[in-house]
Amino acid sequence: MEDKNAVLIVDDDPALLKMSGEILRGDYAVSCVKSGYEAVSLLQTDYMPDIILLDIDMPGLNGFDTMIALREIEDAQDIPIVFLTGMTKTEAELEGLSRGAVDYITKPFIKEILLARLKVHLENGKRLRQLSMMEKNSQEIRIDQEKFEQTSVGLSDTEKKVLRLIALGYTNQEIGESLHYSYNYVKKVVGTIYEKKHISKRSELKKIFL
Repeated sequence: MEDKNAVLIVDDDPALLKMSGEILRGDYAVSCVKSGYEAVSLLQTDYMPDIILLDIDMPGLNGFDTMIALREIEDAQDIPIVFLTGMTKTEAELEGLSRGAVDYITKPFIKEILLARLKVHLENGKRLRQLSMMEKNSQEIRIDQEKFEQTSVGLSDTEKKVLRLIALGYTNQEIGESLHYSYNYVKKVVGTIYEKKHISKRSELKKIFL
C-alpha cells in the first residue's frame, strides 16, 4: 500500500485545524500546529511534509515570516506552500504568490476545491522533483571520481550511495525517492556521513566535489 502524502496545517484557529484535519485525514497523513514557531521547530526535526497549508494572520510569526523561516531550512526549500487564510485583500494574495507560494485559498473554503488543488500541487511537486533529479543525474560525469573515492573512505555502501547523490545536489527527499528509502532513514544516514567526515553542513560536503 502506497504511503499517504504528509500535509502540515499551520493555523492558530483550533476550529479550522480540527475541520481541515477531518477533511484531509482520509487521503493524507495530517499534522497540525498552532503557530509559525511550532511549524519551524517541527521541520527542524525528522519530520518533513509533502505540502504545507499556512495561515497568514497569526500572532508572533505571521504566515509570510513563517514562510521565510521555513525556506531557510535546507530540506524545506522546495516544499509546496499553500496560503489558506481569511485575508481576502488582493495585496495579500499578490504578496503570498510573489513570495513563492503555489496557491492562495481563502476561508471559508469548499472541501472539494481544497482537495482538488492539493492533489494538483502534490502531483506538480513530484513531477518537478523528478525533473530535478534527471537534471542532476546528468551531471554525474562532472564528479571527480578520485575525490569521491578519497572522501568515501570509511563509509558503508549505503553511505556511499547517499554521498554520491549529495555530490550531485540531491535533497534528502530526492535521495529517498531515488533509493526508495524513507525520509527519516536518509536523514539518519546523512547525519552519520557528517559525523564520519567531521562536518556539520551539506554545503561543506558538496564543496569537496567542486
